[in-house]
Amino acid sequence: MHHPANKSSSLPVHDERRPLIVPSSSAHPTQLQHETPTEGYRAIDESHLPLSQGNRSKHDSNNNDEEFSSSDTESDSSSTDSTPSDPISSLSGTELLLEQGSNPPPAHRRSHHRSSQSGRRRKMVLAVTAQLGLVVFFGTLASVIFKAPWVYPYSWHPICMGLYGFVATEAILILQPPEKSSEKKLARTLHGLFHTLALVLSLCGFTAIYVNKDRLQKPHFHTNHALFGCTTVSLFFLQVVFGIAVAYGPRALFAWIGHARITRIHRISGYISIGLLWSTLWLGVLTNWMKNNFDHEWVFALGGAMIAVGLVGQITPARLFGSSKHSHHRGGHDRSS
Repeated sequence: MHHPANKSSSLPVHDERRPLIVPSSSAHPTQLQHETPTEGYRAIDESHLPLSQGNRSKHDSNNNDEEFSSSDTESDSSSTDSTPSDPISSLSGTELLLEQGSNPPPAHRRSHHRSSQSGRRRKMVLAVTAQLGLVVFFGTLASVIFKAPWVYPYSWHPICMGLYGFVATEAILILQPPEKSSEKKLARTLHGLFHTLALVLSLCGFTAIYVNKDRLQKPHFHTNHALFGCTTVSLFFLQVVFGIAVAYGPRALFAWIGHARITRIHRISGYISIGLLWSTLWLGVLTNWMKNNFDHEWVFALGGAMIAVGLVGQITPARLFGSSKHSHHRGGHDRSS
């Protein structure tokens, strides 16, 4: 009767001092071969392999050879010792994987990553500066309104216009820091809601001062503050209506203009609108009503300067005058700005 061990003795005897080389995706230990490691292979130690049927046969065969053919084993050992060691074969599995692992990222990628982090930190610093400026400016305005005598309907004018300036500025600042697509989508939604609320507040403030002028029988749009205010509210009205139409209207309505061009027009007109708004607010600080109730204009100047730094510092030529192809590639599927 033929014993299975004799059948397996025809298999080559593996020297335990040399690592076995198997494909990294090998599914069975019987496919082990004595080869030099190449790309896509890794060196492993036979002791880590489970004793499957093929390994158990090889193990039994090695025991039989050691018992009955000691001289053959010694000759194999001497021939192995005389063979020069392979530097790649001598590496462990972990070392070989590290040796053949992915190279570190190129220098330009590391530089781009550092510049991206620096840009995000810069945007955050500018946003915080603008937020602190809003607190200084509108906190001072709120204290002045609270201490000033109530005059109906005039007192509603500084209240509504102050809230209009605060909400409209926040609507722009909320678009600056976000980096992730989910954050940008939320920021655009809040941007539209804030500007809609700001439009309602501006119309209420405009109505209050218009009715007060009629009550006192004074001429309308006679001062620089009134002219700037009328221009600001008119442009802001068009800005909000245009933004809503682009965001929620049918895309075919503006297809002849192009989405990228529409985005740049909306963005540039928004910066012009916010500039007119803050010019109007500063002219309001210089009115007789403000001077009679608060004579420290430098506080408003400090808050306005901080807001200007936070807003202007985030305006880049690429955002205003970038190529249509690049803008379309980045935001071709977005419906807002």
